[in-house]
Amino acid sequence: MIIEAIGKSLPMAVGVALSPIPVAVVIMILMGAQARTRAPAFLLGWVLGILTVGFIVFLVPGIDTARGQPTTLSGLIRIILGIALLLLSVRQWRRRTAPDESGEVPKVFSHLDQTGVIQLSVTGFLLSSIHPKNLILSAAGAATIDASMLDPGAQIIALLVFSSIASLTIAIPVAGYFLAGPSAEAMFRVLKDWLVKNNAPMITVLLFLFGALLISRGMTIFTA
Repeated sequence: MIIEAIGKSLPMAVGVALSPIPVAVVIMILMGAQARTRAPAFLLGWVLGILTVGFIVFLVPGIDTARGQPTTLSGLIRIILGIALLLLSVRQWRRRTAPDESGEVPKVFSHLDQTGVIQLSVTGFLLSSIHPKNLILSAAGAATIDASMLDPGAQIIALLVFSSIASLTIAIPVAGYFLAGPSAEAMFRVLKDWLVKNNAPMITVLLFLFGALLISRGMTIFTA
């Protein structure tokens, strides 16, 4: 049953993992000073943000029934979250830059080299828990796990797996740095520039796809 819960929440975890700007941020940290302490701090904050959203969702009553079936409230939550993602996709598309223009550098990159370990942990936490896309997808994933009627221990395990999958794109560059060291800087620089340039179209597509997915799942619950 725990495998089923993880499988159902997997698309949302992948959606959180596909976050171009946070990946670009961790790459910039790895290209700066004291990367061996600063990058893991950012990763820790990112994971804690996802777990925090999950635990808060677990405290919300009425997501499942005694038979382990999702309730009408659960379906309504999914539809609302899906609509929110669709609206965000429209907003992201309208704010995109023309192909011949340089993309706007996100504010999170400002003074990143001077940011301390604790501040980087907070930044990672906020990017995974407060950013609308990641907040909505983490909440939807946790709600899916909660609706599976697992015991508390199994719920926590499923949430830990969810957060691990959602953190892969942050953890892999950090692991790559520890394995390859500064020699990976050239590759990191190219990847960071590509992520920043293509952030808007990537996020637009992801928001639309996952918004449609959540609405579809919510409607399935209503018609079941």
